[in-house]
This record gives sequence, C-alpha cells and structure tokens, in this order.
Amino acid sequence: MKNVLNKIRVSWPLLVLVVFYGYLGLHALSGSLSVFKWADYSERAAELDAEIARLQSVRQTLERREAQLRGEHLDLDRLDEEARRTLNVSGANDIVIWLDETP
Repeated sequence: MKNVLNKIRVSWPLLVLVVFYGYLGLHALSGSLSVFKWADYSERAAELDAEIARLQSVRQTLERREAQLRGEHLDLDRLDEEARRTLNVSGANDIVIWLDETP
C-alpha cells in the first residue's frame, strides 16, 4: 500500500499536467476561438464579401441615377420619369412601360 501511495505522490504533477493539456486541447478544438470557429468565420467572411459586392453595385446604380438628376447636367427625360413614378401620374395619351431596374 505504501508503494502505491508513493507512486501517486510522484506522478500527481504529471497527472495534473495531462489534465491541463487535455483541457487546453478541448478548448482549442471547440471553444469560442477554436479551429472549428475559424472555419465558420472564413465562410461568413466570404458571404459578407459577396454582400459588399452586391451593395456596391446597387450604390453605383443609385449614383448614376443621382448624377442624371443633378443641376449641372440635368436629364429632363429622367426628371420627368422620376416625377411620374413618384406621383403616379401620367397623361391621358401616355403609354407607360415600367422596366425592372434590378441588376
């Protein structure tokens, strides 16, 4: 019995070290900043990059439309079109064809 107690007394630091490394290894694989989460982060970053590209194209479209309505080079047809669209007004003899402007 004394021999068993002596072995435990000598090997307990090793046991504590193994448990500590096991704890760190578990969190390295499944914690909030783990290897598996990094894969999710890179996938989410790719999704957000696609969203940024889509929003930039929408912004460019809106900037082109805004440039046509600026005072320096006002496009009267575009102004008339926007006024009719906003007010839902058309003349009696007008034929209105609305085009889908989504990219």
